[in-house]
Amino acid sequence: MKNIELEILLNKYLNNYNIKDKSLNGLQIGGINKIKKIITSVSLTPKIIKKCLIFNYDTIIVHHGILWKDNYILSNFNKLMIKNIYKNNINMFAWHIPLDIHKKIGNNILLCKKLNLKINILPNRNNHFIICKIYKNNNLIKKIKKIFKVFIFYKCKKKINKICLCCGNGNNFIEKTILKYKIDTYITGEISEINFNIIKQYNINLIIIGHEKSEIYGIKKLGKIITKKFNIKTYNYIIKKKLLNFTIMD
Repeated sequence: MKNIELEILLNKYLNNYNIKDKSLNGLQIGGINKIKKIITSVSLTPKIIKKCLIFNYDTIIVHHGILWKDNYILSNFNKLMIKNIYKNNINMFAWHIPLDIHKKIGNNILLCKKLNLKINILPNRNNHFIICKIYKNNNLIKKIKKIFKVFIFYKCKKKINKICLCCGNGNNFIEKTILKYKIDTYITGEISEINFNIIKQYNINLIIIGHEKSEIYGIKKLGKIITKKFNIKTYNYIIKKKLLNFTIMD
């Protein structure tokens, strides 16, 4: 399959043109015309480029790309990666928000299913979160500990019941979901210090599982779909990091 053909098909599948995003989604760096072997990952790293050279991957698909609408100056780190991608004629695709909020393979949807949560309100192009509830006898914290190993749990006095889940950076929707949907728990990849204060002010449970770890499911599922639909060999790469014990903050 040609690189432009794959871009068109995946843009349509992910509803890319109807979603506002700071990421320049689609084919960010054009390489070899015919795609035979793909590697996917949450973010682009030098290790992934090295994997391409060792195992002859001609295409990289990531959730976090290099080109963003508000980023006009490339860091030396990114310039070096771009140089190596161009030099070795590798394609590099990226899909950001479209892969977070997709109704079937989005990071939010897949994480909800992984945690066995009951979905009440689906994400859309304006609200990149899911409102969900716990099924009866669902020990959520035990499940999260088993799956993610490392996480932060800020525990207030409220019982976990109505949840807002927002993969990746969850800063933009915390106060809105607390006030509008009366949630008692917020699950996300990361938040800033000011929003942590908002959590404490409203006395809401907060679970932080890590930005990258909250977004591993969408890109992995996309790779499986590419293999199944287009018969292109696809390998998913997950960066392995040293694990620490989980933290409970009262």
